[in-house]
Amino acid sequence: MRLGTLRSRGLVCAAVVVLFTVMIFAGSAYAQKVPAGVSAELPVAMTCPGQAPEGQLVKLIFGRLKTPIKYDPFMEPKDVGGSKTLIIILGGSGKGLGSAGVNLQDEMKRADALVAEANKQKIKLVGIHSGGEDRRGEVSTKLIDLVAPKMSYLIVREDGNKDGLFTKLSGEKKIPLTLIKGTQDLSDVFKELFKIQ
Repeated sequence: MRLGTLRSRGLVCAAVVVLFTVMIFAGSAYAQKVPAGVSAELPVAMTCPGQAPEGQLVKLIFGRLKTPIKYDPFMEPKDVGGSKTLIIILGGSGKGLGSAGVNLQDEMKRADALVAEANKQKIKLVGIHSGGEDRRGEVSTKLIDLVAPKMSYLIVREDGNKDGLFTKLSGEKKIPLTLIKGTQDLSDVFKELFKIQ
């Protein structure tokens, strides 16, 4: 392959990375408002039963807001102490589970135990489904069905709610719901939810 072609491809890849970063962190006018009366407190603990990669991206958004959080994809109930809010990423990845050397059944047990411990310690539970349509496969569905109905507040990317699952759940369980256009909208939601300046 000619050097010029390689350089062109490298420039295209670099441009895509820059564009993606700007989309994530520049903010957006599309984010819905956090429902009236809904708030959460710092410090935040976060985990991702199902080992979906979105956890890392959400952590980066908190970092850009200069708000450190305790993030551990393998967080156990004993690790949530001292937190005021527990964020659970609602989504699973078969590849992520395999790479982490864990199975879905064990992750579901861990998620259930985390929710129970958070309730025991009166820690607010926030569920985030930011993977969109790509995270609505069989693995994610099992985790969503288990965990989402137990959340205090849900933040969901619109294309992950095409079938209205989260809207229906929100209505039936009276769980406040914010729909976002893309992951970049989480920045505005977090500023409002946690009163971040």
